[in-house]
Amino acid sequence: MKKSIITLLLLFIVGCSSSIPNKTYYQLDSDFSDSKVLQARKVNDAIVIEEIKVANYLDKNGIVYQTGELEYTTANNNLWLTSLSDQITQRLVQDLSILLPNYLVTTQPANHPKLTVKLFIDAFHGVYTGDAVIKGRWQMTNNKNEVITKNFDYTLRLGEDGYLALVKTLSKGWQEEEIDLVRSLKL
Repeated sequence: MKKSIITLLLLFIVGCSSSIPNKTYYQLDSDFSDSKVLQARKVNDAIVIEEIKVANYLDKNGIVYQTGELEYTTANNNLWLTSLSDQITQRLVQDLSILLPNYLVTTQPANHPKLTVKLFIDAFHGVYTGDAVIKGRWQMTNNKNEVITKNFDYTLRLGEDGYLALVKTLSKGWQEEEIDLVRSLKL
């Protein structure tokens, strides 16, 4: 009798534990990342990434998904590996270092940088329509104290369903915006 109660109890515990969903962690990707190693180079000017602000609703561990016209949800089991602002900062420093090889791109203060960059992300999420949305603005101050602003707004179609497809699409969209930023700079 005791043996069958223990067996039933173990089956119950195993059954309950198997219904707990696994957490999956995601990180933004880049075609410019680790495959292109930066060689030692002499740089005279710096670009300082001074601030990256992500909208409060995006500043969560979970990936945000718009479920209706006015409704949003934050995933409980599909999470960012690190905060979205940290991931965008990392992508920006690494990718701009490759796209602008004559400049030191840094988050550290520098004396008389060529450009100081602030970034504001207003949207970076999936939508029930099967799209990914990236929206925000850049505010850049050059070494002549001129302020330059640039808005961006992307709606990108997901190739398939799921959070992995969403993260891949957001990564590609972000990379497109980095390239567009570099093209618009007059350095």
